[in-house]
This record gives sequence, structure tokens and C-alpha cells, in this order.
Amino acid sequence: MIRSILLTLFATLLALPAQAIDRDAFTITAYQLEVQIDRASHVIAVTGKLSLRNDSSGPQRNVTLQVSSSLSWNGIASNGKPVEWIGNPYTSDIDHTGAVSEAIVTLPTAVAPGSKIDLDVQYGGAITPDATRFTRMGAPDEIALRNDWDQISESFTAVRGLGNVVWYPVSLPAVSLSEGNTLFTAIDAWKLRHKNSQFDAHIQVLAEDVKLCVAGSTMAAPCGDVSETSDPRSDGAITQVSNRIRLSGLGGISPAFAIAEFVRLERPGVTIFHVPSKASVAKDYAAAAEANTPVLDDWLPLPGDSATVVELTNPNANPFQDGPLLFTPMRQSDSATLGLLLMPLQVAARFATSRPWIEAGVQRFLQAVSVERRSGRKDALKFLNEYLPPLVKTEESADRPATADKSADPSSTTNSLLNTSDQILLRGKGSFVFWMLRDMLGDAVLQKALAAYRPANDTSTAYFQGLLEEGRKRDLEWFFDDWVYRDRGLPNFHIENVYARPLLGDPNKLSLVTVTLENRGGAGAEVPITVQSATGERSLRILVPAHQKASERLQLPAMPTHAIVNDGSVPVPNSSEGTFNVTAKASETDQQ
Repeated sequence: MIRSILLTLFATLLALPAQAIDRDAFTITAYQLEVQIDRASHVIAVTGKLSLRNDSSGPQRNVTLQVSSSLSWNGIASNGKPVEWIGNPYTSDIDHTGAVSEAIVTLPTAVAPGSKIDLDVQYGGAITPDATRFTRMGAPDEIALRNDWDQISESFTAVRGLGNVVWYPVSLPAVSLSEGNTLFTAIDAWKLRHKNSQFDAHIQVLAEDVKLCVAGSTMAAPCGDVSETSDPRSDGAITQVSNRIRLSGLGGISPAFAIAEFVRLERPGVTIFHVPSKASVAKDYAAAAEANTPVLDDWLPLPGDSATVVELTNPNANPFQDGPLLFTPMRQSDSATLGLLLMPLQVAARFATSRPWIEAGVQRFLQAVSVERRSGRKDALKFLNEYLPPLVKTEESADRPATADKSADPSSTTNSLLNTSDQILLRGKGSFVFWMLRDMLGDAVLQKALAAYRPANDTSTAYFQGLLEEGRKRDLEWFFDDWVYRDRGLPNFHIENVYARPLLGDPNKLSLVTVTLENRGGAGAEVPITVQSATGERSLRILVPAHQKASERLQLPAMPTHAIVNDGSVPVPNSSEGTFNVTAKASETDQQ
């Protein structure tokens, strides 16, 4: 009994420092890493230096550093002298194993706010397929491993960084996939905090008599040339072939790499790394990327960096895009499908922004524009509305402030496009926002705003709004307040009435039609209305603020028969009330 109590007390004392640790106190301002990859043993070994800055409000004596739970800390030093540290497993879904190896470092002296310290680190271990974070939530192994395909092996090596495999040190509070968007919010916050950090990693691949090519993210590192090294202990015989590349930069992209006997295919604006057997398929991908060029040239500045496609030799792996980088199995498909797959990374290569809603929204918006170019507006809107069911579900489950006062604002800024990490909102709602802006303002205005956009100038939440307003020629405050700055849900349109009467004395028998529309939703929108008659149809647009009514008139060559609100360009929770049958009685009533 006494032994049990002592063990419990000892465990509690060990836990106390970890509970008091501020894992957000330090920002890693610079990484200098030397990385060795041994594919045969699945091992990664890392040595290097980290520069850290205390961004908290008080002096800090402790630093936390985290790597994947499949890796182990071997040493940590400051100014060439070992420092005290305790290694503990720490449950967190930031890593594919569902945990990280956390080192709690005790510094020789406290670091004042704003001051920096350098730490020398050594760690390593095996990276093998592991989808624990998904399987413990009930996902079947096969399905889970399609998403968490990261591994080091001779046949298939690909490793993504933050949010997948923590192969370079980070420090974050525990996050769980079971808690909504907690994981993605933490990733976004970490990336924002480290957007100006320097990242420099030299990756050396050990192999035997095999010519390899290493592809990496951030600066789209090229295939490294094979360099032969001699071991004097073996009479000068070549015992090792090294492949060395450099990953540099951090920004909004998580450093990642893949290793295989790649062939590099270069085309204007895109680089494709593929295995020799997929040469013909890789050419199809390159052709699809080139087919996207006309849309990209119309809407965005000319490319700066090349988009990068890296083949995943595991045919069951799910594609993964991070900025201008795409990991994907090379699958035969039609040009239209490949074009949609490649458009987001091509957009990212041309258009940089620190706003996730602009990034994701523009990428999917231009996918829709490419569909429109190829198949027409109807198919483009069908593509946009693929996100509508999950978007409606997300908006319906949003936690907005409850109030009995109908004049009070029930919206929230927490889950607004400006602040959310929810991909359904960023890609789904974001792409609708750009499509609605295009319908309201026209192509030329939106294209001009995108061309004028500069990430360095985007320091105000209203920056992009200002580019669109062109010196206040049009007030868009209501739109951005309802759709971007706050989470007010979606509009919900109801055609209250359609009145029609013939124009007196008109030999062409034109009818004047008045349409009254009610918006029962929380967000205002300018929505298209189509009024049909036996001889044709006419369309108009009506701006209806939230919880209000609005009316507009138009002329028809005959009495109307139907009115239809919304063509799918404005996301609504229910389109069942979108059609109104115009009766003769309604028209006669209007005449009286």
C-alpha cells in the first residue's frame, strides 16, 4: 500500500512541471537541420540547431520541444553544454501516431520576454505507416492508412510535416481530431506565428547502388545529383551513394519530402516527379496543367514559382495538397478531371495570401470558372453546390449567441470566414463568396482586385474589400459583414408574391411584373430571379438584406407563369420555396 502511494505521489510530482508549461511561450525563429534518411531501416536521424524567442509576457525557464512519438530525443544542449531535460509521451493528434515525444527542457537561466536562445538538438527513429489517430476513433485500418500514408521505406518514402508527421521540432498544446476543428485551428495558429521563421534542412539519403531523386516542398527542391563517396576502410570501393537536397523557407507550407527513383518532367509553371513507368500518365498531367493556363492568365498574375506534383507510388494513398505542392498517385483520367485536381496548386503558385479564406476560396472559385469555360454556367454551379450539403450542416450546427432580442445581432466572429479553420467553410463558403462577388461586380472588377492584391499590404481585415470597392464606387460593407467578417449563417429566400398587369396602350401587349422576395435567413445577398412566360423569360437581380423584403419590376412580352429565385449561385439551406406559380387571379388582383 505504502509503495503504491509513493508511486502515485512520484507520478503526480513528475506531472506538475508539464502542467505548468506554456507550450506557446517560445517561437522557433530558425531551424538549421542535418537530416539523414536510411530507407532500408525506415530511420530518420536529425541533428541541428534551433533559435527560439520568448514571445510570452514573462521570463521563461522551461522550453518544450515535440517530435513524433516514433522518434526519440538523444540530446539537447545550449552553448555546447548539455541541458537538463525530461522526455515524456504526450497525446496529440498533431502526429499520425496520435502522440508526440515531448522534451521539457530546463534552461540554465530564465529567458526574458523578447530574448532568444539557441539549442542544439539530436533525435531520430523510424517512420512507418501509422494511422493510430484515426483508428482509435473507429476508422478501419485500410481507410485510415489512405490518409496517413507517410513512411520511410525502400519502396515508398514520403513524409509530410506539421499536422501529419512531426519530423522537425514544434511545440503545441494537445489537440484531438474528435474535437471539431481544434487540430486545424492549432495548425493555422502555429503557421501564422512561424510565417517569418527561417527553415533550412539538408536531407541526405543513404542508398546502395541506386540512383534516387528527392523531391521536397517549400521551395520545390530539385532532384539532387547522386554523389559517390568512398570508404577508406574498404580499399576505396564505393559503399554508399548519397542524395542530398536542401529544403528552405517555411511560410504557410509545411516542409515535406518524397524519395524514389523519380524522373523529373518540366513544363511551364509545373514540375512533375514521377517513376519511369508512369511517363505517359505524367505527360497527361502536364497537358492538363497547361490547359488551365488560359483561365489562370485571365484571373491571376503570371506565375512566380512552379507548381510541384510528386507521385505517391502507393496507389491507394489519398492525394494531399499544401500550397503549390501536390502529393498524388498517378492515375489515368480525363483531362477535365486532372485539370480540376491541378488547378488549386497552380493558383497557389501564382497567388500568395496569408488569408486562408481568400486562398481556399480563390482556388475553388477558379476550378468552377474552368468548369464554366468547358461546360457552361449550369455545370459550374453544380460543381460549386457539391459543397452545399456539408456547408448547410456546418452552418446549422454553428454556435451563435442566443438572444431573445430580435434586434440584437446573433452572429459570431469566432467561426467567420476571417477566423475559421473549417475547410467546409473556407473552400465551400469561400468559393461561393467569390462567385457572388463576380455576379455582382463583373469579371473585370474582380480580376483587377486580384491583380492588385499584395500579401504584404493585407494588414487590415477590410483590405480586399477596399480593392473591390474601387474608391467607394460601390458599398460592399454589408456583404463582407454578412459573409466574411461575421458568421450569420445563410440566406433563406421565399417568393412572397408575383404581380403582373398589362401595360395600358401598349401594342406589343407587354406586361409589367412586380416580384416581392423575402429573406428569412441571417445573411443578405443579391440573388437572381427568373420570371417565365409562355413566350420566353427574363431575369433580374434583387438585393435582399437578412430578415427583410425587397421588390423589383421587369417587363415581359406576355403574362408570367412562373418565377424562380436563385440559380444555385447563392448558397441557401432549402431551395424548395424557390419556385412561385403565377395564377391568373394574382394578375387580375394587381390590375384592379
